[in-house]
Amino acid sequence: MDNLVAWTGIINVRRKRMDNKKYTKLSELVNSQFTVTDAFGYTWKKWDDTSKRMLTSERYEEGFRKVYSVKTDKGSLDLGSGQLSALLETVYVRGKADIINRSFAVKSNGKTGLDIRYYFSAVKKEDKVYTPAEDEQEISLEDIPF
Repeated sequence: MDNLVAWTGIINVRRKRMDNKKYTKLSELVNSQFTVTDAFGYTWKKWDDTSKRMLTSERYEEGFRKVYSVKTDKGSLDLGSGQLSALLETVYVRGKADIINRSFAVKSNGKTGLDIRYYFSAVKKEDKVYTPAEDEQEISLEDIPF
């Protein structure tokens, strides 16, 4: 009985965390940008029309699809493997691809439903430009001991 109570407590905590999450759709991000702040593992999800809610599973079940969760500045975003692959490909440099703290622009093909396709491009990082501070003094080479 104690195990049942413990599992019920864990499930309730997870539900509360999920209720506080703000989800966003890729369709809401078209022609704008988002920044990835964190990335999580994958889960299996399936929309249930009868109960009008998303079913999730930690293991594969028939009809479920693999979804990767990423946290963005616009909310939590669920991505398919192809979409995650496209994000990683845009930032790939010399064997490494890190999407954390990177911004991406989203475009679509303008279609709806199953025909819609999303295209991602990494927003170029701004180059840091050195500007001297106002109180900086010039250093003479004669002042440096050799």
